[in-house]
Amino acid sequence: MLKYSLIFALFVVLASCSEEDLQAQLLKSENRQNLDGAGQFQHEITVSNGIQVKAQGNVNGIQGEYFLPGEDGKQIRVTYTADATGFHPKVEE
Repeated sequence: MLKYSLIFALFVVLASCSEEDLQAQLLKSENRQNLDGAGQFQHEITVSNGIQVKAQGNVNGIQGEYFLPGEDGKQIRVTYTADATGFHPKVEE
C-alpha cells in the first residue's frame, strides 16, 4: 500500500510542476561532512528555478533555511532548526 501511495504522490508532484521546474538546472551543490571530527556538516544547493537550500549542524541539531518561488514571483524564505524537540520552521513571505 505504501508503494502505491508514493507513486500517487509522485504523479501529483509531477502534474503540478511548471515547464520551468521541469527544465531547471542544478547551479550549485556543496556537501561538506565531518568538518570537526564530530559529525559537523554544511550543505548548500542552488537550482535555476529559484530554489535554494542551506543547512549546517551536527548530531545534536540542524539549522538551515530554504527559499522557494511563490506564486506571485516573490521568494518565500523558510528558516528552521531541528533537534531532539522536533522541526521548528519559521516562514517569511
